[in-house]
Amino acid sequence: MLLFKRKLFVSCFAVLCAMLALFSVRKRLNKVPTLREKMYGELFENIEKFQPIRPPKERNSMRLETCDMGNAGINKGDTVERTTFENLDQCYRLSRGQFEGLQAPHTGFLMALKTFFDYEPDSPVFNHLFPQEKGIVTVGGGRFSLLSYTMIKTLRERGTTLPVEVVIPPQDEADEQHYCQKTLPELNAKCVFFGDVLPKRLVASWEFKRYQIKAVALLISSFKNIVFIDADDFPLKKLDGIFESKVFQKNGLVLWPDLWRRVTAPVFYRLANVDVNLKERVRNLGDDVTPVSHYEESVAAPDLTKVPFHDLRGTVSDPTSESGQMVIDKTRHLRTLLLAFYYNVYGPEWYYSLMSQGTAGEGDKETFATAAHVLKLPYYQVKTKLSFDGYFNPDPAAPGDFRGVALYQHDCEQDYELHEKAIELVKNHPQQFENFKEDYNAEDDFYKTLMKPEDKSDIDVMFAHASFHKFDPWGLFNEKVYLKPDGSQLRSFNNLKKIKNFDIELFNFEVLEKALCSSQPIQFAYLKSKFTSPEWPNVCKYVGDRVSFLRDTHEKAINKT
Repeated sequence: MLLFKRKLFVSCFAVLCAMLALFSVRKRLNKVPTLREKMYGELFENIEKFQPIRPPKERNSMRLETCDMGNAGINKGDTVERTTFENLDQCYRLSRGQFEGLQAPHTGFLMALKTFFDYEPDSPVFNHLFPQEKGIVTVGGGRFSLLSYTMIKTLRERGTTLPVEVVIPPQDEADEQHYCQKTLPELNAKCVFFGDVLPKRLVASWEFKRYQIKAVALLISSFKNIVFIDADDFPLKKLDGIFESKVFQKNGLVLWPDLWRRVTAPVFYRLANVDVNLKERVRNLGDDVTPVSHYEESVAAPDLTKVPFHDLRGTVSDPTSESGQMVIDKTRHLRTLLLAFYYNVYGPEWYYSLMSQGTAGEGDKETFATAAHVLKLPYYQVKTKLSFDGYFNPDPAAPGDFRGVALYQHDCEQDYELHEKAIELVKNHPQQFENFKEDYNAEDDFYKTLMKPEDKSDIDVMFAHASFHKFDPWGLFNEKVYLKPDGSQLRSFNNLKKIKNFDIELFNFEVLEKALCSSQPIQFAYLKSKFTSPEWPNVCKYVGDRVSFLRDTHEKAINKT
């Protein structure tokens, strides 16, 4: 009997220990959403706490009459007068009250970043927040879910095996169940909903506007290392090894260039407490390798009426950024993403105009490089200029009207290797590069010489950002895109050699035909009402005709010189 009681006691004690262990495990597991709620709750509290003052209704009231603002290109011969300190400082002026109403909240938010997000990269907290090591992130919802599907199909076709997270904004969550539950798992991809990560009360009360979504997506993704790709941006190279590349390992943030020079207002640097040395020029456009003495005859302080402001020490370098693709290490750049989110929340009111002054592409694209710069964190922007693909308008009434369909962004690893070689070359030949050259220009001396392989060939294209036109058959059909006046078809991508003869157009229209015009189409929420439209059979005929045309002209297209 005593032995039985002893066994019973041992057994009960074991059960009790097991129950306590289970309770402990559950408690630890339940700690994950608690941590997330605390972290993201504090983030949004601080975003609201450090809100800038309201801007004036009339933005032009900040400009002097002598201001000359407009797009300034980065090609040889493009004007630089608009980009000088003197001009930019006249084009965005703040009253004392406005300046203080921006500077104080900005400083307060920076101070808050040092406390409420001060987690060690290898800490349990950080690993709870971002449990996956690496992957691809994009944004879906509405038409962007359809676009993300073609992007992911291209990603897989070109060899990338990394997992994908498609972030769905709150307003689209209820409509994307078929795409999220049935389609994406077959592609090693999944949806991430705001409500799965952020506090539900926050999701219910906060108005997430489209221009904030990308910044939020980067924050709530489960990956520590991210390749962010817009849904209409097509990766043309295998990306699996990008996180092991030298450029990523050294910087933790890789960006790509846009077409224009920066026109960030000098007052932004003052309110952000970033020191700019108006007496020291350190580069010529993207050329940060060649000594200034090679293109400036005098060693005196630069002429602020002639030298581009963003060639001066302390500024973000030219050219502007294009945020359709980014590579980000959260362990080093979490605060960059948080500050970029702050800039995007208050972007339409203040920061977009402070950074871009109403020029082409004003929006989130400058917020990431600027945030890293303000925080004094390293980043690398690809030096090689983007290139175009497109076609000429077939309408005789508009001769010479070029229609760009894609921006080609180049291989960041190859670009970085060329940049490192250029640094070494200049270092080893000081007399050749330090002596003044009267006819120096960045286009010929840097982009076409130092940043080219020895055979002067182009480095690989890594992304094709097809933002116009997007692969959306409903929109293409209704706008009669790719059709000549007589109704016959034309190719829009005409430089397939540039992308190693990958027929991106044919591939994506075949994907669309199979996905949307088969007996069991993917039920994208964006097309739900359109599937039952009497026009839908015509849309599928348009897609089918497009596929036939592209197949018939494939050989000719890849052999085109």
